[in-house]
This record gives sequence, structure tokens and C-alpha cells, in this order.
Amino acid sequence: MAEEPDHNSAKKRRIIHWNPDAGREQARSKWTVPRIAAWSLGGFVGLLVCAGLVIRGVKLVFGPEVFSSRAVATAEDETVADANASFRAQTKAEQLRDLATKSLGELRRMPADHPRQVQDLVRMETEYNTGSHLLSERQWGRALKVFETLRNDIEAFSANVKIRGEAQQAYNKILLRVKELEVARPLAAEALDEAFSAAAAGNRLLNDGNFTGAKEVFDSGFVQLKRAEDALADFVRERLVAGQRALTRGAKLEAQQAFQAVLEKAHGNEIAVAGLKRAENIDRVYALLQQGEKLEREARFADAAESYKKAFALDGQSAAAQEGQSRASRLEKETKFAAAKNAADAAVKEKDWAKAIAEYQAALKVYPQKSDVQALLKSARESAHKESVQKTLARGFAHEKAFQWREARDAYNETLELEPENTDAKEGYTRAGTVIRALLQYEKYIEAAEQFANKAEFQSAIKRFNEAMAVKPSYLVNSDRVQQLHALLMAQNKPVEVTFRSDGNTWVSIANFRQPSKFETNVIKMLPGDYQVVGRRKGYRDVEMLLQVRSGTPPPTVTIACTLSNSRG
Repeated sequence: MAEEPDHNSAKKRRIIHWNPDAGREQARSKWTVPRIAAWSLGGFVGLLVCAGLVIRGVKLVFGPEVFSSRAVATAEDETVADANASFRAQTKAEQLRDLATKSLGELRRMPADHPRQVQDLVRMETEYNTGSHLLSERQWGRALKVFETLRNDIEAFSANVKIRGEAQQAYNKILLRVKELEVARPLAAEALDEAFSAAAAGNRLLNDGNFTGAKEVFDSGFVQLKRAEDALADFVRERLVAGQRALTRGAKLEAQQAFQAVLEKAHGNEIAVAGLKRAENIDRVYALLQQGEKLEREARFADAAESYKKAFALDGQSAAAQEGQSRASRLEKETKFAAAKNAADAAVKEKDWAKAIAEYQAALKVYPQKSDVQALLKSARESAHKESVQKTLARGFAHEKAFQWREARDAYNETLELEPENTDAKEGYTRAGTVIRALLQYEKYIEAAEQFANKAEFQSAIKRFNEAMAVKPSYLVNSDRVQQLHALLMAQNKPVEVTFRSDGNTWVSIANFRQPSKFETNVIKMLPGDYQVVGRRKGYRDVEMLLQVRSGTPPPTVTIACTLSNSRG
């Protein structure tokens, strides 16, 4: 082919003329199959080496788990958690900032003229500005910590302002009370001195800004003031008691000294003022009281009443004079009244109704409004009639006590025929009738319970038995018949475990006890009684059976399944 005469070969020869090696270079630059395979294999190996170096470098920087799915999931979870935490921190920080804005506005209007309070207020303003700046820089966590600290500082500042006001008031009050109780210094000098010292110490703490400490010191001062107050009150009370006792004995000078001592410590004491006034004539009053008592002992009640009257005129607060006058006047009348009434009472004991009536009438002339004497007079006039009533009523009580209710009701009825409005007879008649009806009802319920028990309807029998016990009179003791019925019902009131077996296809139900259900084996707790068990299955004949459940017998096993098809004759 190199010898073919074409124009291309001529051009090649010209090229070779200028570059003798040109032909060989062209042959070397051609891509042969081995060369392509070598380059492909070498490039693949080089790519793997580069990838290995890159992966190793990434693992060294970010950790060996950087390319695992768990690492990616953890990183995503951490990112979501960080976002949620950041959102919560932002929200809470903004809420605390709004609260701080409102609280600081209120604090600025509160009195804060103490240097320490001014310093605290300035510090809180600085904290507020710092937190606001952090919020604007989106540094939510740091802002939240600043505003939480600020919230605590605001609460402490508010409490401090309140305590300062209380301490200042306590200081003013303790000084005022020390001055007021100066009159008690002879009685409690040490307590007053300690209270004054507490006021001075508390004032120093107040000026130093220790408001809580000042309040505590002032409180201790008030404790000392209370000691002084108690000492003063005890002195006043003792002197008043001494003055009253002196008045009772007619000791004029002693009473005046006691009441005057009270007025020196408690100016304007009303009891002491009244006591001094009474002491002016207490010697004369005491003499008249003694005279009245002597006349009373001699049964000269009219003269005694006059002496008491004069004593009361001199001392209008003398309870002894007032009571003596009333007592003497009453005794004069009571003497006459007692004589007539005693004679009437003696006649009543002798059943001399005529004399009793006359004497009761004489007693009523002295005290016409004596309701008891009027009742006795009426009783004497109606004694014969009442004796009959009392006898029949007593007979009713006796029958009732013996639980003879029909006889008691008859006796109460007789009493009501004699005295229709007799309350005891009415109540007794009603009471006897109520018990008779209760006994009838009791017997009725017992009979019904027995009938239900005979029919194995134990729950109905128990219900009737309980109704019988509810109406049974408390005194009535259950008979052997009732006790046997009770024992039977209690024995048949315990659930019995009954095992039911079926084929798993039959719907089994218990009338008035259990809804239809399918099962193969089922253990059911049932109270003793008779039950209608029904089995139903589509396309099969129903199965019905009477189940008797009794306590004290082996639990029955009931097998119920529909096995006969409806198509069978």
C-alpha cells in the first residue's frame, strides 16, 4: 500500500524530509487496546487511593462515625433538639423581659430614697439592658439567665421595700409605746429599757440598709413592751379587785386608796372612777346592810326591806342592797304563801280535796299568777277523774312493758275514752298500733321469704328476709323457724363456680343473667338458684335446659351445644 501512487504519499515524504522521526512518533501515539486497558486500570486504582485518603482525613476530623447512618440521625436529632431548646429559651426570655419591663416600671414609682435601694435599682436597670442587648444579638440562653437573675432581684427588691416600710412603722410605733408606757416604769423598768435599746439598735440597722434585721430587733422590742403592758394590766386588775373587796367590807379608806392607785396608772379607768364614788358613802351603806341582815334573821321582813331600800338609795350600784330589798319583800309574801300551800299539800296527801282547794285559793290570793298553784288547784278539782285515767294508763304501760301489744292498745283506748286529749294515751295507742302492724308485716315478709326459698328463688327470698329484719321490733327474738331460714339463705348466698362446656359455635345464654356468647370452656360464678340455659346455633335446633345451682354441693359441669340440624326429622 505504500507504493500506491497517490498525492497523500507525496505529502508524507515531504514531511519525512523535514522530520525523519515523524513517522515513528505517529505510530507511538496511537491508542491500542492494551494501552487503553492499562490506563483504565491505573486511573481506577488512583481514584480509589484518593478516595481512601479523603475518607480517612474526614474521619480523623469529624470522627469515625461520620459516615454511618446513626451518626447522621444523631446529628439531625441534635440539630432539632438544639432548635427546640433555642426556641424555648427565646420564648421564655422574651416573657421574662416583658415581665421585668412591667415590674421595673412599678419599682420606679416606689419610694427608694435609701442609698442601698438606689444602688440595687441601678444594678437591675443594668441587668435589664444587658438582657435586652443579648436578645437583640439572638443569644437566647445567655439572655434567659440574665432575665431569670433579674426576676429574682426584682422580687427581693420588692420584699425589701415592703420590709423597710414595716420596719419604719415599727420604729415609730415602738417609740410611741415606750412613751405611753412610761407610767409603768416602776412596775417594769427593765422591760422598758430593753425596748428603748431595741428601738435604737433597730434604727441603726435601718440606716445601714439591713431592713430585715431592723424588723427583727423591733419585734423583740415589742416583746419587752408586752411585758410592761402585762405588768401594768396585772397591777390595775389587782388594785381593782382589792378596791371591790374593800367596798364589800365597808372599808372606805382602803377602797379609796386602791382605786386612786388605779387612776394613777390608768387615767380615766371607768371602774376605778365608779369605785371612788361608791367609797364616799360605803361606810353608811355597809351599816344599813348589816341592819337589814339582822332584821331578816328575826323574820321582820318588812323592816329589813326598808333598811335595804335606804342602803340602795345611797349606793345605786350595791347589788347586796338591791338583792336584800327584793329578797325581804319576797320573803314577806312567801311566808303567807308558804303557809297556805303547805296546808293544801297536806290535804292532797290525805286526799281531802275540799280543804286542798280552799288552801290553794288562799295561796293564789298572795300570788295570783302562780301557774303551779293554779295547776295544783285544777288537779285537786279533777283528782277523782285523773285517778281513773292514771289507773288505765298505768295498765297500758304495764302491758306494753310485757310486750302485750293488743292488751296495751285496749288499755290506752280506755284511757282516751276517759280523757280524749291525753298525750301519753295517744302516743301509747299509736305506739302499740305501730308495733302490731310491724309484727304483721314482719310475719308477711318471713312467709314470703320461705315461699321464695322453697322455689329456689334465693335472692328474692333474701330480699324479703332483709325487709322482715328491717321492720322487726328490736325486742323480738327470732324463732327457730326464722333462724333456720336465715341459715339457709346465708348458705345459698355464696357464689358457686359452674363450668360450662360448648363446641365454640353455639351461642350460649343464661336467662336474666348472661348475654349470649361462644366458648368451648367457661367458668362462671353464679349465686344459688334455678337458671334457664339456652343454646342457639344457626341451622340447628335450640337447646334449653334448667340448671339448679346450690351451695354446699359439688359444682356442676354443664355441657350445652347445638348438634341437631334443623333439616333432620
